[in-house]
Amino acid sequence: LRTQSDEKKKFFTSSDTTWEELRAAVEKDKHTTASMGVYGLSKAALTAYTIQQAVQYPNLVCTSLSPGYVATNMTAGYGAPLTPEQATVSLKKCLFGEVGSGYYYGSDGIRSPLTVTRDPGTPEYKGEENPDASRYNK
Repeated sequence: LRTQSDEKKKFFTSSDTTWEELRAAVEKDKHTTASMGVYGLSKAALTAYTIQQAVQYPNLVCTSLSPGYVATNMTAGYGAPLTPEQATVSLKKCLFGEVGSGYYYGSDGIRSPLTVTRDPGTPEYKGEENPDASRYNK
């Protein structure tokens, strides 16, 4: 979402976005590679759905996470730095650690903003409305 309009950022990060609105937005944009592309759209939609589920089911902990850029047969030759074992950090944190419902966790298991990237080793996102990318990037 980092390159998207403020309107699109708000849409995909708001707990007020409904399932019907989210589905319609995905249907509208799924055949285009303009804007954020299909891969980015799927990530944004999944995270928006996580936020919706956290609101709809407050008795459950609903999170989304990134395993990071993992060295696999598919990524061979592209410089993926993480082994499959290293890529389980965020999964283990979300399964067994203290996490907040409706939040997104980066490959290092730390809460991350949705509208800017956060590099592993940078501070945890604290929920500020307009996160400063320089704070979360090395």
